[in-house]
Amino acid sequence: MTAPLVFGVFPLGMAGGPDGLAVGPPDDFEAIGRALGELQGDGDALLPRMYVVWSGPESTAEVSAQVAQLAGIGVPLDLVLCYRDPGGDVAAWASFVSQVVTRHGRELAALQVTGEPNLTWAGAAADGAFPGALDALVRGVLAGAAAKREVGATAEIGFAVVPDIDPAASGFWAGVRDSGGAEFAAAVDYAGIDIYPDVFGPRLSADELPIIVEQLLRDFRERDLATAGIPTSVPIRICENGWPTGPDRPEEQQAAVLESIIRTVHALRADLNITHWELFTLRDADSSKDDKFHRFGVLRDDYSPKPAFHTLRRLIAELG
Repeated sequence: MTAPLVFGVFPLGMAGGPDGLAVGPPDDFEAIGRALGELQGDGDALLPRMYVVWSGPESTAEVSAQVAQLAGIGVPLDLVLCYRDPGGDVAAWASFVSQVVTRHGRELAALQVTGEPNLTWAGAAADGAFPGALDALVRGVLAGAAAKREVGATAEIGFAVVPDIDPAASGFWAGVRDSGGAEFAAAVDYAGIDIYPDVFGPRLSADELPIIVEQLLRDFRERDLATAGIPTSVPIRICENGWPTGPDRPEEQQAAVLESIIRTVHALRADLNITHWELFTLRDADSSKDDKFHRFGVLRDDYSPKPAFHTLRRLIAELG
């Protein structure tokens, strides 16, 4: 019998875009707690997803303190370690990953090593624009896995990418295979993908959406991960998925799009070994702005719910 989906969410009011961070009113942690409690209902606790950004050896102390603070809140997190070093010091990065696992590998639920290392055009919003990103993925995962074995840590160690539209041209997955080989494939606890159909790229009709979602996930499993030598026994996680509201993007359509995607993922979970779906994001950065990066939330920036919030609560109760 296939397990239910594990649901997660990024709970803060910000989003990274090509022009920098989209931010707005400060986060209200009491309101966040109430919203998460309402979303999860009587089911399993939602998996909170958080991010820290390592920008080179000189940032290690500061980012390590951020990790310690997050790991100490008492709720197991899905923590993303972003690699954003303009100097490309992969050795220092691997040492940092090893330290995080050694110190906090029993407190964290999951540790994502690099954020979208195959996304090269988004500037500082993704790791792929920084030198050595592919090596940072491979060497970071290997370092984290070695530390996990040494200290008996329990955090699941993996990575997340964006869909690769033309793998022959990018060479990313062949590069992962050639750099990491069987050792990398054996070290990975999960393979993550961030999907934003009908957000980036062409607009899709309601009928097209589930077809495109299935194709993205099948390409990831059957083409990309297979090229890297990662077996089907390694589960897939949808690490980020969302749909912004705004001009020409009605709030009611956000609810319909998210329901279509979640039901498609749920239907494929046995065939493609998919275990998680995580929302980006709980709250708008700034609901007064038309820019889509400011309005990804299922809550507005005053924490009032959009229709998608109620839809998501119903889906979590049904499918989680």
